[in-house]
Amino acid sequence: MIGYDYSVAILGSGIAGSTLANILARHGHSVVLVDSGSHPRFALGESTIGETTYLLKLLAERFDVPELAHVSSFEGVRSHVTSACGVKRNFGFVYHRDGHVQDPEEVTQCSVAEFPNGPEMHMHRQDIDSYLFYTAVRYGAAPRQRTMVERVEFTADAATLTTRSGETLRVRYVVDASGRNSVLANTFGLREEPCRFRTNSRTLFTHMVGVTPFDDVTTPSGQPTRWHQGTLHHIFDGGWMWVIPFDNHRCATNPLCSVGLNLDSQRFPHDPGRSAEDEWATFLEHFPSVGRQFATARPAWDWVSTGRTQYSTSRTVGDRWAMMSHAAGAIDALFSRGMANTMQVIYAFAPTLLAALDDGDLSAERFAYLDTLNQTILDVNDQLVHGSYVSFRDFDLWRAWSKVWFMAWNMGIARITGTYFGYLEKGDRALFDRLLDAPHLGTFCPDLPEFQPLFAALSAVMVEVEQGRLTPSAAVGRLAGLLGNAEFLPTPLRLGDVLRRWHDGSFEAQRRMYEWGRSSSPASMRRWYDYDLDKLQARTGDAVPVSF
Repeated sequence: MIGYDYSVAILGSGIAGSTLANILARHGHSVVLVDSGSHPRFALGESTIGETTYLLKLLAERFDVPELAHVSSFEGVRSHVTSACGVKRNFGFVYHRDGHVQDPEEVTQCSVAEFPNGPEMHMHRQDIDSYLFYTAVRYGAAPRQRTMVERVEFTADAATLTTRSGETLRVRYVVDASGRNSVLANTFGLREEPCRFRTNSRTLFTHMVGVTPFDDVTTPSGQPTRWHQGTLHHIFDGGWMWVIPFDNHRCATNPLCSVGLNLDSQRFPHDPGRSAEDEWATFLEHFPSVGRQFATARPAWDWVSTGRTQYSTSRTVGDRWAMMSHAAGAIDALFSRGMANTMQVIYAFAPTLLAALDDGDLSAERFAYLDTLNQTILDVNDQLVHGSYVSFRDFDLWRAWSKVWFMAWNMGIARITGTYFGYLEKGDRALFDRLLDAPHLGTFCPDLPEFQPLFAALSAVMVEVEQGRLTPSAAVGRLAGLLGNAEFLPTPLRLGDVLRRWHDGSFEAQRRMYEWGRSSSPASMRRWYDYDLDKLQARTGDAVPVSF
């Protein structure tokens, strides 16, 4: 009889690996969590979106792991995990011109209502990741921190991991949830050279103290909520930066603020002889309004400067192995989609892996759909982010392109919240599988075949602008026509009004979306609105405090 040390080895114990380990261990499978580092530790990917929130809630319900629900909401984290996280009541975008004081009229913001989609949060990831890691250990996962895997060898009936210390681990299946330096990518030579993605950016990042709220150094813009109450994006021709405060509510205990500067690598190529600190200082000189916000700020960690952020992989599954999340590829932090994409993959992957461990079919063919999902998620996010970098050259073009993001956000979350709310109301576990029943999984609107050519056409407009074949002003008109004439899009979103500055995420706006969904949405989407919003608000909405 074949002997195994563990059923599954998970490489990487960040939020992705630890979430999957919780599920597998909770269901009785022996898991070893292998990581070259240890907890607690610095990690990026701090701003949640509704898809992150509700996929975590769904994973908690489906697999009976309440700890995943604890990290799915601002109040849940405060009650069960840590007081170090910030609140997120908006996505804010402030446009800057090189050498000029920022014009308060050149801003956009999307508010996030208390119910049903908020408030979201700014995760202090070292606390969240540690909590999930040690929860997985409590469920039975075996920890291997500070353990470097030198090689992985596969046979027809097992995988053998060899560590730098000489230890060998024999397992039935390997999941790589690490990152750019993926063991499996290196073992099989899977990284695509050159990377296939259009987005080409690099990042400087750190955590800082003493960051002044932008509201305190600028003229009010009339935006729905204070910039400091959400994830602030300073955008400019050639890049953007994030400002993610953890100290932005009355009960805050964490003085840190996450800061990251993202630059188009073709416009601002990396100079290995130049320090990140110097590059940051030069950036502040060029954008005086950002400089005012950071006049008293100091880094709490050394600045990190990366090469190109993007990398892609030719395939992400094989016999007895799979890659997910940042092992499979990466795009850019814009729009905070990283954790949502991770949870989407885990939601699709975990049921099949549990079944495969039971019946013994761990073949690549069994998990081929996961490769399709991984690659599709990366490709559509690349299109969204690439279009955004192109749009940053002109404020009106950004306003127009932001409606594409607003559309993707609203249509992407509808099916996820619909599954969760439907389950709360009916208790029907068959609803869990329905979320995976769609012809275009991994896209922003998997149920609608007609959405796919629309999104491709929208992206093609931005490619034309990039190539100089279309002016920004002409592109604005083209985007307005495409969005305004697509009859299957939600009328409450007013997507054809592309120069509107405020994206309404209020409860009233969500109610209008709900009513459109029940009465006027395409037939393939109607099922996601089959719940009673008023009853659910009474049941869950009051659980969210409003005094932060």
